[in-house]
Amino acid sequence: MTTEVTGMNHYGARARDHWRKHMPAHLAQIPDPEAFFTRLGEAAATEIDQIAEVLAQTKPPGEGYLEELGRLETARKTAEMQVTREMLLVDPEDQERIAQLLG
Repeated sequence: MTTEVTGMNHYGARARDHWRKHMPAHLAQIPDPEAFFTRLGEAAATEIDQIAEVLAQTKPPGEGYLEELGRLETARKTAEMQVTREMLLVDPEDQERIAQLLG
């Protein structure tokens, strides 16, 4: 017997909390907020993985374990910052971006 665990990830929850605080009128327009933020969180996680992979591709010659670990962590954090800014913590005054997200 398997149990399927569903629900939004921490990226979706972070976006939902931001919309609750800063854009309640837009949040009220979303018919199914749980599904919307679940999908947004999943899309953000995928985008972060893809960006981090691209950023981490350049491996300098002679790089040791700790340097590699630092490079990979920096790539991940950079990707998270970029996606957070672009997808999750949307500027409440950026009506064009909000419209894009709402579809």
